[in-house]
Amino acid sequence: MTSDVAAYVPVVRHYTLIIEGANIQEGPSAVWHAWTYNGTVPGPTLYAYVGDTIIVTVYNHLNLIHSFHTHLVNYNFSSDGSQANVIAGIGAGSMIAPGQNYTYYFNATYAGIFFYHCHSSDKFPISYHMAQGLYGIIMVDQSPALKPKIADDFVVTMGELGPQVTGTGAAPYIMDGIGFPGGEPALMNLFAAQGISGVEATINKTLLTFEAKVGETIRFDVIDVGELVHSFHLHDAEIISEFANPGQPIPDAVLGLEPGTADSVLVTLTQPGIFLFHCHVVQHADAGMIGILIVLPANGTITDIPRPANTIYTYTQNTTTQTTNTSAISLSTLTTSTQGVQVSIVPNAGTNESSLGYSPDVINVVIGVNNTVTWTNNDQVTHTVTADDGSFDSGLLEPGQMFVYTFTTAGTYEYHCQIHPWMNGTVIVTEPGG
Repeated sequence: MTSDVAAYVPVVRHYTLIIEGANIQEGPSAVWHAWTYNGTVPGPTLYAYVGDTIIVTVYNHLNLIHSFHTHLVNYNFSSDGSQANVIAGIGAGSMIAPGQNYTYYFNATYAGIFFYHCHSSDKFPISYHMAQGLYGIIMVDQSPALKPKIADDFVVTMGELGPQVTGTGAAPYIMDGIGFPGGEPALMNLFAAQGISGVEATINKTLLTFEAKVGETIRFDVIDVGELVHSFHLHDAEIISEFANPGQPIPDAVLGLEPGTADSVLVTLTQPGIFLFHCHVVQHADAGMIGILIVLPANGTITDIPRPANTIYTYTQNTTTQTTNTSAISLSTLTTSTQGVQVSIVPNAGTNESSLGYSPDVINVVIGVNNTVTWTNNDQVTHTVTADDGSFDSGLLEPGQMFVYTFTTAGTYEYHCQIHPWMNGTVIVTEPGG
């Protein structure tokens, strides 16, 4: 074991986070006007191995002071990201004013799952900033040689829906930013009324969904980001603690979580099917905290299932984070495939020069993994997606139309809208493992 650890040469890992708003549809009649890191709730997962240095540059694109505070240890006080920095006059910029940025430095001291979140109380209490979506996780593994041999890594953040919601019918309890109002009984009622297609239409919109295959070992990284006690239960699976009680099965297959606590659990899949996971504070499940794990046969065919939210890629030195948005999974065939990154041309981008325009406006893709990018015009007017160097051009995109482009050469690609020049975006393309 000592030689395995010694063989790993620590690196510096660079990440970029943008604090920005995002409108998240919470069912047919409600929209959550979330505050996010990089446009998603939770924010991107940051990865490292023990011994690495983690450098995170955070840009604040919102109109309040925000910050980036982690539960890592042994970092310099100037990277605390809390009110104490302002009081002490050391690292005061870590409480980031609107339009400003700050770079935080951390050491990956030991393996574990760690919380990151906003620690600002500008205008609203800290709990409000967090509930609005400013949270995510940092995963530190022991070393490449000692990391568990897993096929996939699924993040589950459990908490309460933030307060800035318009419309009605949103679930008060959410996982990864979404919830299914009414829980399993409502899911069954939906199936009775609309069949499998009705269920498919909710996947990764109000019904958090992951997929894997029989024989694989997967990891769930679970954290309670809320103010209440929650728990995680996956049907028909032994869940093995990785950090709280290493190597030990979780009693009764229910992982109990106090606010702010976390653990990663390993699951080896033995049976195909559609398995529920949910908070076992059952009132919370009934109020939204349910999801499904689709387990394919070992020889399942890869067809048209996109990866679920928070899909994990391998990060190496000098890389930044990326996010993956998803659409429907075909439950009727129990098959799977990988798609790429989704970018939205946001509503009112053509009339609001302060609008982000493209969301997310900076994405990272890996050749052969998620290098097909789809832009969807969700605005009410025509736009284009035009590379500055002329390498790709969508032509005129009418409202509702999409442009799909597959990147095959590593590099940084800047693009813009020819009609609305304030709209700009960036695609950073890397080779696998690079």
